[in-house]
Amino acid sequence: MVLDNINCSEVIHNKLKKCEFCGKELAPIGLDYLYANISPDAIKYERCDCNKAQEYWKRRDEQEYEIQKRKHFRDVINKLYKQNYNERKFQNLNFENFNINSGNEIAVKVANDYTNKCITKVQTKGLIITGESGLGKTHLAASIANKLIENDKIVLMGRLTTLLDMIKETFRDNTKSENELIELYSNVDMMIIDDLGTEKISNWALEKLYTIIENRNENRLPIIITTRFDKQGLIERFSQSQDEQLVDAIISKLYQMCYGITLKNIKEKASTSDQTKC
Repeated sequence: MVLDNINCSEVIHNKLKKCEFCGKELAPIGLDYLYANISPDAIKYERCDCNKAQEYWKRRDEQEYEIQKRKHFRDVINKLYKQNYNERKFQNLNFENFNINSGNEIAVKVANDYTNKCITKVQTKGLIITGESGLGKTHLAASIANKLIENDKIVLMGRLTTLLDMIKETFRDNTKSENELIELYSNVDMMIIDDLGTEKISNWALEKLYTIIENRNENRLPIIITTRFDKQGLIERFSQSQDEQLVDAIISKLYQMCYGITLKNIKEKASTSDQTKC
């Protein structure tokens, strides 16, 4: 390449860009050579320090942070599903293959309507799905989860012990941290805890659950619970941990944050709480 008669200042000047807000000339970053056959779109420029430019870049950085955070959340959740069969089998459950009968048709319709509203607008209230074993609580919750996932929502679903075991693993895994997973649970679009109350949990687990619930409430994000117990039954189950005040705070907060759906057996009529007009 012949460099004779090339004016260095002209080359640099031709690479300058003006701030779209104040008109200040901005120099390219890392352009420490006279010329290269690169696209103008590939050149990065210094950021202007005018007020409007600073506001613009603050918004851009926040948006980029959210994009990267959501990508990270998806990566963590995908890893969880690959490692746990119970979570993988949820992926085949949907509203279409749910066995609807006279005992659940109302609840299924309410759940489907609720899901559609989660997709089309901000939904801050969650759901507590109750009913005896074998009536389809998990199937209904997974149907909600999969429909949300199909519409680009980030959803985390699993039993409480499975989710909390991931936190315990951080004590042995330097690639993850407890705070990172708490942030994940607190910020995904939807968190679903399946079969709450069937597993004995420690005070440590109760404290983590309380933190997650409080964070999601403050972030105005919904949570879905499936359980075979009513409110008092959950309190009694968790009170075995001996921290009755914390248990009462957790269950009371959940019932404040959620609508109620009850699945009945085929001889009974499905019911929903008065609040389930979401």
